[in-house]
Amino acid sequence: MRRWAASALALWGLLAAAACATVFSPATIRNEIVRQTGQDPQRAFEFTLGPTTMSLARAVLGGAAAEGGGLPLAGLDALELAVYEAPYGAPGAGVDFTRMPISGWEPVVKTRDGARSALVLVRGGQGDTIGDLVLVAGGEKQVLYARLKGRLSRKLPEALAEAVRTGGTEGVKDELMSLTAP
Repeated sequence: MRRWAASALALWGLLAAAACATVFSPATIRNEIVRQTGQDPQRAFEFTLGPTTMSLARAVLGGAAAEGGGLPLAGLDALELAVYEAPYGAPGAGVDFTRMPISGWEPVVKTRDGARSALVLVRGGQGDTIGDLVLVAGGEKQVLYARLKGRLSRKLPEALAEAVRTGGTEGVKDELMSLTAP
């Protein structure tokens, strides 16, 4: 009886911890933009590639194009991507995603430089892989949200942060969109 009670308590603890994690979706990011700026994004582009669609894209594209150019995307099973045109008009106004309340995720990159901010969060995975990764990056003109799932390289968070530093949200969007381009 004690083993059963201990197992039930452990399961309840895991479920409670999972329930407390921040839920990420395009709507979550849109709400954060509204919370910080008081304005809804003017234009948005959103899409999702699930495991079946990702497999099909890899089969059709093959090779490096299916791996996202310079990013270490081997093991990617699902991708959710959203790009929002900034609703704010003042140059340098940017949304500061480093101020976003987060729970249940490990922040591995958190940076703010003028109007640019980036946040890379991870959770799950085994050994040298990550199971779930969220990137939120904002600049003067765009906000980018990406959620990647699979057996992802532990090098990916820093590679995404570097892509944001060097190419901004546009550069990261291009890298991730290369997964869907023939």
